[in-house]
Amino acid sequence: MPVVPTTAYSQAEDALTLARALLNDNSGAVFTDTLLMPLLNSAYRGLQRELAEAGVSVLAEQQDIELDPDPVSGVTPVVLSDSSSPQLPTDCLMPQMLWERATANSTDVFIPMEKFTSGGSMLNLQPSTYLRMWEWREDQINFIGATQSITVRVRYEKVLPILTLGTDPVLIRSSTDPLAFATAALAARSRGARALAADLLGTAQTAVEKLIERYIRPEQIQPRRRRPYGFHRRIVYL
Repeated sequence: MPVVPTTAYSQAEDALTLARALLNDNSGAVFTDTLLMPLLNSAYRGLQRELAEAGVSVLAEQQDIELDPDPVSGVTPVVLSDSSSPQLPTDCLMPQMLWERATANSTDVFIPMEKFTSGGSMLNLQPSTYLRMWEWREDQINFIGATQSITVRVRYEKVLPILTLGTDPVLIRSSTDPLAFATAALAARSRGARALAADLLGTAQTAVEKLIERYIRPEQIQPRRRRPYGFHRRIVYL
């Protein structure tokens, strides 16, 4: 019996189809994919921000980067950025934690590095056999430098790729409803239907909160407070 590949990720078209249904345009005569796709991506970015602020680990990624000493200075690179070599992962929004180990000692465990957050004096320290410290400033990771090859493990908050085709996977599980309602709200607002837009956005927010609860409950990341009656968080999708 052949194995049928399956995935828990929905496709962009699933959210677009539901958004059109919510706008009473099932045929797509008005709200085509071309018109709705930028709005869907806006809702997608908004949902990623909501998940990140709630501490949901679905947006966390990890990558090992090898830093080799320069043959002239004898020190590893002191900057890891979008234009350095090696460079930051292309989907990196912000690093969260770093570990290191000597590249030659591939069986050793990675040692946590200390994040420096108190100014620029870290850069006045002298390179040693390990990097020891790091800081995130001006969209780049700064190091002191090491005198041997170091493998750095970077855990970071990632940015999901934009959606361009209806068949593109939406890389947040069970997100069709919040994305569809938010997309429909943006489309309704673009046509001046503000009352409908407000209603759809309220439903989108409820769906987002339910999705966050599903992620957070098993992870036990942070306590959840009961919100006062009548509380509504304001979301702006850009």
